Amino acid sequence: MSAQMIHTLNQMMENGKTRNLIHHYIEDQTLNGRTITLDGRELTNFGSCSYLGLEHHPALIEGAIEATRKYGTQFSSSRTYASLGLYQELEGRLEQMFQRPVLVTASTTLGHLATLPVIVGEKDAVILDMQVHNSVQLAVQLLKAEGISATLIRHNDMDALEEKILQLRNKHQKIWYLADGVYSMYGDFAPMQRLKQLMDQYEQFHLYIDDAHGMSWTGPNGTGVVCDHLFYHEKMVLAGSLNKSFASAGGFIAFPNAEMARTVKNCGGTLIFCGPIQPPMLGAACASTRLHCSDEILPIQQKVAGLVDFTNQRIEALGLPQFEVTPSPLFFIPSGLPRVTYEIINRMLKDGFYINTASFPATPMKRGGIRFMVNGNLEQTDMAQMLDALAYHYPRVLADEGSSPEKVAKAFSIPEFEVKAPRPVVQLQARREDLVVEQHQSIRHIDAGEWDDLMALRGNFPHASLRMLEYTFSSEEQPENNWKFEYFRVKDHVGKTILNTFYTTVLLKDDMFAPASVSEQVEEVRKTDPYYLVSKTVLLGSPITKGNHLFLDRSHPQWKEALSKLIHQMQQTVEEEGATQLMLREFRKGADEELKTFLLDQGLIEVDLPDECLVTDLGWTDHDDYLQRLGGKYRYNVRKEILPFADQFRIVTEKPANNREVRECFDLYNNVFEQAYEMNVHQLPFAYFENICSHPDYDIIRLYLADDPRPASEQKPIAVMFSHCKNDNYHALIVGLDYDFVRTHNTYKQILYRTVWRAKELGCGHLDLAFTAELEKKKVGARTYPVCLYMQAMDHFNQAVIASMAKAQARA
Repeated sequence: MSAQMIHTLNQMMENGKTRNLIHHYIEDQTLNGRTITLDGRELTNFGSCSYLGLEHHPALIEGAIEATRKYGTQFSSSRTYASLGLYQELEGRLEQMFQRPVLVTASTTLGHLATLPVIVGEKDAVILDMQVHNSVQLAVQLLKAEGISATLIRHNDMDALEEKILQLRNKHQKIWYLADGVYSMYGDFAPMQRLKQLMDQYEQFHLYIDDAHGMSWTGPNGTGVVCDHLFYHEKMVLAGSLNKSFASAGGFIAFPNAEMARTVKNCGGTLIFCGPIQPPMLGAACASTRLHCSDEILPIQQKVAGLVDFTNQRIEALGLPQFEVTPSPLFFIPSGLPRVTYEIINRMLKDGFYINTASFPATPMKRGGIRFMVNGNLEQTDMAQMLDALAYHYPRVLADEGSSPEKVAKAFSIPEFEVKAPRPVVQLQARREDLVVEQHQSIRHIDAGEWDDLMALRGNFPHASLRMLEYTFSSEEQPENNWKFEYFRVKDHVGKTILNTFYTTVLLKDDMFAPASVSEQVEEVRKTDPYYLVSKTVLLGSPITKGNHLFLDRSHPQWKEALSKLIHQMQQTVEEEGATQLMLREFRKGADEELKTFLLDQGLIEVDLPDECLVTDLGWTDHDDYLQRLGGKYRYNVRKEILPFADQFRIVTEKPANNREVRECFDLYNNVFEQAYEMNVHQLPFAYFENICSHPDYDIIRLYLADDPRPASEQKPIAVMFSHCKNDNYHALIVGLDYDFVRTHNTYKQILYRTVWRAKELGCGHLDLAFTAELEKKKVGARTYPVCLYMQAMDHFNQAVIASMAKAQARA
């Protein structure tokens, strides 16, 4: 797991814990399977995956007790050496049920870790459904470490799967598709008939499917959802769980042939080096399989099926939405953003119902919801009471949180719905709207003085500069250089500005902040598919502006309302423009925990950016004073790496005077662009450089060789820095280099040094040297500061692909 992913997951978990939604300890002295006690309150439990409710069945309890009496609490031996005889009974009965060779493992996760590295050969490839269970994805990391190709496809996208099969079949011996039978968040099924068709059609295509949530409650002898639709296929490997509806412990893998089962038993790492299921739960598992092989299981399955039918009918009658209606006892009610889901859960807890969240990162940020399970310990009255309470709270919470059934339906691409609350909903008196929103699509419609009073000192986006950017990025041939600008201002009832900003709708490379090696790999694909892993994004500011884009009066009591209005408007733009992500940038990391928490509640997660490099001390009196303020190590670097070369350059600060000179600078920029994978962005158009070279807010420094013998008219610069200079601020934006001179003349260090002195010369008090190359910038006086952005992804498929590539390279 990447550091960024750990950071994000930790944010979400800490937020959930703060809201008292996770990491509970139940307080009951005994359990009855129907209720649990939390914080002194008895709750009806809809969070159990023991679908048949067999955990209190006398046969299973007696099986655990008998095994404990006979064998003790533990038999501590690797299965490679010795196993209890109960394993023979358990595996034999499972083979009888599934009519194929079966290996029992200490858990389903350990089963994946034992099986996949053995059955997937070094010349094979794997394709993962992006919603496949985390335990399967964990095992795939072992495959990637061996150099095996692994790619993701969107959830249940069989057309994309077939396309991948066609791409891979001439390069690999076998192509394995890794999927779930019943998906653990949305409760929907894998398209089994289409998978069977693909296995029949393509000789190399094989299926590895985890039916942990589909077992026991359906199928002959509880063989599950997958076997209900496809009992056997010679190219299918089936994983199952004994932990959930079988109400015991462990997992199992059912193989198409004995040879494959024998090889995994001999070579599977977790079968050799991990412990076994211990006697009490092994006894319970044997008892559970005996029960499943008897007629006694039928009325238990029928009761659960009846509860599921009742639940589906009640949901429909109440008008509640479902992502997909299935006969599964695992239900998912779409609700959208985490804060909406959390509030529904909180209100349901107060009413006495324990249900689960299904939210980011297990689902996309705006596609979370309520997750609950039907189990055999519940009755129809329990289901009716819980669903009535849910139908009561659901529309109220959506309204309170600024959402609606229409927004939920659109986020999930499901039919529109209307919830029929069983209790009368009290209509709250609408709050008087005392915030005034002003929106414009061009800076030309905004008074220059008003804008600059608020924004001119915040970055390189004063009024005049934005007019130039609008002109430049409105009629370019390439779609990545056509930006849509929006200006947004919120005032209170007396006309005081609380919030002011602008945002753009643009195309961004999803690997912009990925490791450089990942971007290099992605760029190879873009040679034939230029918009591979590129997303339309609604971005605070623009791709070429830098600074504090958000004016927000934090002293105003309505700042949160104002910021909510901005986020809501940006989300609306996302929908209108068909964008897939929203970004607010950039913020000093760790400087405002209240803002961070507020944005997290809005569904925006903190994402680290490269450190920004700022020179805030430009007050030296002379060169000696400048060196003295650098400190010993960096003073030495300047004297050794920069000053000895200073006389080798002719410095030109006049702007390029003609198209040829602009083109020469543009060529230097391209040299850097073609190698700048550390922050991978789209190429800027030549028109942008033409316009900034004639704009009064921009400053250009060029370095020429002092001893160039050619006439001045034929000389070309070997380095250039494009910067924005306004009032007290100097923003170094873009560098260009001739790489023939970078090592021999230290031109990059020299242009940084000259930039510092140019900012001083122009009387600036603040120099922003932007991102990357932190060490070189520190040498000339910069200090680094951690910054972040806040992002909401409507679809995290592209980021999942990039994360997968990064993991594969890290293990290579």
